[in-house]
Amino acid sequence: MRIVMDDVGDIPADLIEKYNITVLPVNIMFGTEQFLSGVEMTSDAFYRKAKQVTAENFPKTSQPTPFQFVECYEKILAEGETEIMAITVSQKLSGTHESAVIAHKELQGRGTFHLFDSQAGSAAQGYMALEAARMAENGADAGAILARLHKMREEMAVIFTIDSLEYAVKGGRVSTAKSLMASMLNIKPILKLADGAIVEAGRVRTRKKALAHIVLQIQEAVDKKPIKLAVMHAGVPDEAAQLQQMARDELNASELIVVDMAVAVAINMGPGALGIAAIPE
Repeated sequence: MRIVMDDVGDIPADLIEKYNITVLPVNIMFGTEQFLSGVEMTSDAFYRKAKQVTAENFPKTSQPTPFQFVECYEKILAEGETEIMAITVSQKLSGTHESAVIAHKELQGRGTFHLFDSQAGSAAQGYMALEAARMAENGADAGAILARLHKMREEMAVIFTIDSLEYAVKGGRVSTAKSLMASMLNIKPILKLADGAIVEAGRVRTRKKALAHIVLQIQEAVDKKPIKLAVMHAGVPDEAAQLQQMARDELNASELIVVDMAVAVAINMGPGALGIAAIPE
């Protein structure tokens, strides 16, 4: 079985290679310029370009098309694989899942296809793809893998803060009114994933308090359970290291990864976004 994930999900490159996970890039647009995330545009290139954006070329994302899914699947089938499981970003955040549905119907009869809505993105989605790949490598069938993914989805906790509301507003993540109020008051919003959507989970006055609040909310969500833990950041490795240490001190992490958010995530959350994804073992 081959695991496929759109690159809204985040996994360190060495683990993608180790478990032979296929990552389907998201389409990135800067005005009339278009790039494939992670292929034609790296995170470093995005942050450099983001410093020069205007209203005319403000970055946007577009989900992989059904044709891109079909191309991806046909390549895997040509390699001799007959069973594919795709783990997508939340349907409430993107149309990627629907593109996969269309591709599955088009290729019906040419292989066995499974589709799972992670109701997440970034490292939470990534951990699901990683778990699926590990289970498949150990001989688990699709039913067992999907059962585990459902449990991970039910129990995950994803809490983060954003440094600037500009990207979240233009990406449709928060309202302009909330943005204006938060900017005037210098408030750092705390956001979380709930039922596949991004919702407000608190407000604090400083970045330092935001980091402490993230750890506290994760701690309340998972208690003392051993967890798969990911620190996610958008171009702020020093703060990510600080949050990582805070998480190590307060949480029971059986596995810990640090990921620079995929370009598609950073576009919607903005440079400086920082958070934690936790999934109980």
